[in-house]
Amino acid sequence: MLHFDYTHKITHPSLYREMVRIKKERPALKILVSVGEYEVNNGLFRYAAESMHATVQFCSAVLRWTLGNGFDGLVIHRMFSGGPADQDRRGLIVLLQKLWVHFERHGLTLVVVFEPETEVFNQPLLGGKICSYVDYAVVVAHGFRGDVFAEFPSPMRHRAGPQNVTADFETAIQRALASGVPMHKMVVSVSLDGTSYTLDEKSDHKPGSMLLAGRPEGIPGLFTRCPGVLSYFEICRHLVFENWTRVWDAGAECPYAYSDDQWIAYEDPQSLMAKAEYVRNRSLAGVMVWDVSSDDYRGDCGPPNVLVQTIYHEFQNVFKLD
Repeated sequence: MLHFDYTHKITHPSLYREMVRIKKERPALKILVSVGEYEVNNGLFRYAAESMHATVQFCSAVLRWTLGNGFDGLVIHRMFSGGPADQDRRGLIVLLQKLWVHFERHGLTLVVVFEPETEVFNQPLLGGKICSYVDYAVVVAHGFRGDVFAEFPSPMRHRAGPQNVTADFETAIQRALASGVPMHKMVVSVSLDGTSYTLDEKSDHKPGSMLLAGRPEGIPGLFTRCPGVLSYFEICRHLVFENWTRVWDAGAECPYAYSDDQWIAYEDPQSLMAKAEYVRNRSLAGVMVWDVSSDDYRGDCGPPNVLVQTIYHEFQNVFKLD
């Protein structure tokens, strides 16, 4: 999937051409372009759904652009984030339906992403109605973050804690299924980035520990440079070369690591194998990785791309992957 946001526009002006070049080398590769309302008050989809004229114009332009660039489909983010009014939601569903008709006619793939905060899953059968007009629905089952206590971004299931956090991998999937999202269309998203925190007391490093007031985020990484977020290749270097302490949490089925007042919860081969098995055993459509550039792609800590390889091997026989 090609995710083209404002960062890529600045730093990778030729990213489109690079992806097309790669596809020429590997014709079986499917390239989907991600679009969405990433900026506050963007209103892209609601504007396109305001009237039938705007809807038709939007769908025609998107189809021409997708075909003209040689892409295989579209991944739509944040169309149903939050809780739009019923009238807005009806317009968005009509927009999606019209886009689906265009894409199906040309053999293109259409995917919608449901973020954790979506209200769609609180409406009986609404998820199923939306999924009538897409090939796949991605359920984001990560990104759950505490601001007072150290928490896991994607625990396997509900675990009791100071904040009584109910957001977890299993619940995200169950909510989607309850709203009518078909199993054969459901793709579950996992993140290769870890969530980092600064502890209030360095000696108290258990899950649920109090965070530093006013600055709960962890120190930025050398490469990601974003407080509170570390890529797996940064995390594994902490473990291998800087002797951070790794602990497996049996309740969350996830690891965490700590050193001094820094605390990180993340995915590793063990936790991702458990999540991939969960998806496979329930005959869901698959797993979406967000994103591959955060894996240990250089093999600094062991085999290259160990996280993606873990998921790949779990599904290799199911989908007859090469």
